[in-house]
Amino acid sequence: MNNNINSKEIEKILNHLNKQEFDFALERIQKLSIQFPNDLTINKLFASTYFKKSDWPNAIKHYEKILLNEKDKFKTYVNIGVAYFKLGEIHNSIEAYKMSIKDNSNFEIAYNNLAISYIEIGLYEKAFINFIKTLNINKQNNFAKKNIIYLLNFINPKNIEDHFFVEINNEIKKLINKLEKNNLNKIDFLKETINQSENIIKKYYENLIFEETQIYRKNSQDLNCKRHFKVFNKFNVIPKFCFSCYKVQVNLKNVIDLIKLNFVFDKINLQNNNTRKCTIELRDKIKGNYKGYIYCRELIEAKEIKEKLNKILINENFDKFKIELKHGCTEYYNSFPKFKKINLDGEQEFNYNENWYKKENIIDQLEPIRSEKNKKILIQSSKGINLSDILIIKNWISYAFIIGDHSYKKIYKKHIDNSFLNKLLQNQIDFREKEFKKLNY
Repeated sequence: MNNNINSKEIEKILNHLNKQEFDFALERIQKLSIQFPNDLTINKLFASTYFKKSDWPNAIKHYEKILLNEKDKFKTYVNIGVAYFKLGEIHNSIEAYKMSIKDNSNFEIAYNNLAISYIEIGLYEKAFINFIKTLNINKQNNFAKKNIIYLLNFINPKNIEDHFFVEINNEIKKLINKLEKNNLNKIDFLKETINQSENIIKKYYENLIFEETQIYRKNSQDLNCKRHFKVFNKFNVIPKFCFSCYKVQVNLKNVIDLIKLNFVFDKINLQNNNTRKCTIELRDKIKGNYKGYIYCRELIEAKEIKEKLNKILINENFDKFKIELKHGCTEYYNSFPKFKKINLDGEQEFNYNENWYKKENIIDQLEPIRSEKNKKILIQSSKGINLSDILIIKNWISYAFIIGDHSYKKIYKKHIDNSFLNKLLQNQIDFREKEFKKLNY
């Protein structure tokens, strides 16, 4: 810090920042900048304040001034990269992270953030490479580890430095292809799949934890659910997009059938390759424990898929399943009970209120407008059971153990310990156990 700057004044500015009083902080910094133009400390205060205020253009402007005099530039480049990312200028964020790495090749945050930017524009293999580099710097980086496992749902890395996650994933895929060809009966197949996959994992990694509970098969369409919930949570209105969103929901009796459903969803051929999901229920007081969803963009499509799926589940001897059509998301139903009702043969009773568009627009204006080259790109999931699936299935088995569903013992006999699920369920175990015992379908 410039020794001529009053330290008490700096202390007051920092106090404003701690209280998120950004305008007061900026007013004091502005006065100092007149007295000490182009001072490094002043520019750092400007940059930090604008960054915390989410004023990304001004943050970038002052971070770039800092670069002129800063010795260690790598942290500043990362902050510039974050600001560009928030502005939706993904390619500029990538360049900033690359400059950070050039300045310090061991700065793991730069590799992490670079990978996230690559995911945003659909360059999953480049993202994978940079998460691997992150782990090479810090083997305990769980964020990188989780994303590497996640990306193996979409890519089959080639010409990439060997890594045990790639080896595990490839061995699991080969194993399951082999087991399927042997035509084992369903329980034996599930048992062999889980236990042999676990043995493969333990060859490379003694205790691999993956804190996810939903298995997706995704297409390349962005449902943009986070945006829709922002609208709903802020204004208590249902976005227009959601009025044409239907889902086929399957409620299942036990964890065995949930695992079987995941295999069905992996293989099922749908004209639009609809996004589908298998999951355990973790939402407080939401009925049912084991569920599968197929997301549809119109009612007629949902009706056709429901009929097709129903036949498959009957042929595969699923036990006491219930299959139904849902409109939008369950979270909307308390505020708008009529939205839940579906007229299968005509106009819906509850329709979009055009006055809600203004409220949707308020949320949309908070997001940057992206150029064509910076637009978000999604890649569809690859077929076949993989490392991610096996780790999530293990979490489902833990869930079954916790809620008293002993069907899992048919396929898994080992000790079960899952602290993250115990924590998530600690306030609703009684409810979940009762849901399992009721089985009102």
